[in-house]
Amino acid sequence: MLISVIVPTRNRPHLLKQALAGIMAQTYADFQVHVVDDSSDEQTLQAYKAVWQSLDNRFKLHSIGGNGYKGLGPSLSRNYGLKQAAGTVVAFCDDDDTWVAPNHLAVMAEEFGRNSQLDMYIANQRAVSASGAVNANWFTRLPQILNNRPKTSENGYAVSAEDLCNSGGFAHLNMLALRKTITDQIGGFWERLSYEEDRDFFWRALGASQGIFFNPATVAQHNVPDAALQINQSTQHTWVERWLVAVLVSQHICATVANPQITRLAMQYEGDLLRKLALHFGQTGHPTAAWQFALRALAARFSFKWAAHTALLLTKHALRAGRRDATL
Repeated sequence: MLISVIVPTRNRPHLLKQALAGIMAQTYADFQVHVVDDSSDEQTLQAYKAVWQSLDNRFKLHSIGGNGYKGLGPSLSRNYGLKQAAGTVVAFCDDDDTWVAPNHLAVMAEEFGRNSQLDMYIANQRAVSASGAVNANWFTRLPQILNNRPKTSENGYAVSAEDLCNSGGFAHLNMLALRKTITDQIGGFWERLSYEEDRDFFWRALGASQGIFFNPATVAQHNVPDAALQINQSTQHTWVERWLVAVLVSQHICATVANPQITRLAMQYEGDLLRKLALHFGQTGHPTAAWQFALRALAARFSFKWAAHTALLLTKHALRAGRRDATL
């Protein structure tokens, strides 16, 4: 079974080398890697020559965009890689992260080969912050959900969309694999996004998947972007921008996924984000924006406490409007 691995990259050859070394170390040999470079500068392109000296012909380098120009974004890069993918199964690895289990692809291939109905394979990864703090379980609640459930194979468990909706997170791309038919069915990544594109992709893929398998073994290390740096897509946005994009992602999930458990979760998260926006604008002297976002938050995720808060904002807004009219 051929597995295609998609690795997007831009101007980070030293990190890319580590990511590719983790793939090269896999015990399973039937794979191809599509590295998609997004508009890196000339110095980076020259550095690739040294990186590829330690690789073999399974590793392909594709260049998109213009050298040294503004990048086209991770969604478009991954979609380009998906178009090149010839494998039955597609896996991913970000250029600043690493696979740490040499048998990652072997176990993945075993489970897809064992079950022809399997569409999605997920494993565990550890997250390491810039300060060195380690979070060993990516899904905070999934171990408890599976605590008394028998394994379906020595590698792990059959899980449901409901399990994953209650797991406390979503599968990061480093720990995710899909049948190529699923990525084709959902149209790949939403290319309008350069932030939270992985969340949008995962929930849409989950909505299209039937058989789902979870391997609790740690297969990857996710290096959490340092908020003090501006070289990562996820740190190039203000908090308000992140919240607004995340609201759009939640709405896109609701518009494209039929599974009610997934759409309910997306709406709940949208409500939480809209509350953050309402509180932010209320605290920074933008009362009109505050009550508008508060109303939207109430519609997305109702609670009596938030209804009272929204009513208070509307009352204050009406009083201010009345005072302005009285002075005219």
